[in-house]
Amino acid sequence: MKRKYTKSALLLIDIQNDYFYKGKMEFKGSYEVVARAKKILDSFRKKRKTVIHIQHIAVKKNATHFISGTYGAEIYEEVTPKENETIIVKNTPNGFIDTGLFEYLKNNQIENLTIVGMLDNMSNDPTVRTAKDLGFNVQLWEDQKANLSVV
Repeated sequence: MKRKYTKSALLLIDIQNDYFYKGKMEFKGSYEVVARAKKILDSFRKKRKTVIHIQHIAVKKNATHFISGTYGAEIYEEVTPKENETIIVKNTPNGFIDTGLFEYLKNNQIENLTIVGMLDNMSNDPTVRTAKDLGFNVQLWEDQKANLSVV
């Protein structure tokens, strides 16, 4: 028997303190991104949909940001994970490489992903491409005008 609905999840990628004021890698558009992320996050939480925070932790010895145990590596306070939300730690730009993300999504029968992250060309792009290659339906927030596009 075929399911009548599909499950969705929100992926919040690299929304961490190092991208904000006085962070190790301050990003000019970080406050616009987090404002939109918070809106989408609130909507997902209200509907009790799955929320997954993807946190980058650097593993290279000469890393300058996202260093484990530092304030900069922590998830930004506006989108702090709640107790029932999953945190996936990654060490590469792609949220699927050497993480449990794919298994988590499959085990929870999630087919649709809404993705909001800090840097389109770094972490969002490889994660979105892999998600599409793995058969997920993807919506990506990709510009300063707060538009979601289906990829």
